[in-house]
Amino acid sequence: MDTRERILDSAQRLIQTRSFHGFCFQDIANEVGIRKPSVFHYFDSKDELAVAVLQHAADWVVAQLQEADALDPAARLQRYFDMFGTIHGKGERMCPLGSFGALFDAISPPVQRALHQHTKWHFDWLERVVRDGVAQGQFAIGDQRPRDVALQIFASVQGALLTGRLATDPHVIEQIGAALRRYLGCADAQARASDGPRASARPRKPAH
Repeated sequence: MDTRERILDSAQRLIQTRSFHGFCFQDIANEVGIRKPSVFHYFDSKDELAVAVLQHAADWVVAQLQEADALDPAARLQRYFDMFGTIHGKGERMCPLGSFGALFDAISPPVQRALHQHTKWHFDWLERVVRDGVAQGQFAIGDQRPRDVALQIFASVQGALLTGRLATDPHVIEQIGAALRRYLGCADAQARASDGPRASARPRKPAH
């Protein structure tokens, strides 16, 4: 792993555990084992680092969910929940999106734009999964729009991460995932899908 990647891994971990305003470049330098000016060699400002961290995290998310493309909608949704369980760790880490979102008015416009862009990607992905689930008879959403259901799922997951952090309980995300599957009427379908080797595979842990 090159120095830039190590800086990004360190910054992402600090953002997830301390928040964006809870660390400085010296903290990163200490973790990575380099001098503080070396961090500035790769990133001119903390805002530039923040945008790069969001992209770094997004690349990992995309890679995890692309592995689930061949699965049925219920299994893809379960992979989404499993991925956030991995992000959450032992209940000590927030999602980078949620961590930045809590500080939205205190971050710069470039970071806000990046946050909007990556959050929209989650909305779009979840909406596709919901549409596919309805079309294949796995999900029942009544007269709701798939987009609205996607937003409910995203909000529930982010809330579960916050609650898990406050309670130091890594199992909250599992409980919310199970509740959402029941809400969608897909608990039985997911139980069957979990018998397959690909559906039950856990996402890879982030490099940090």
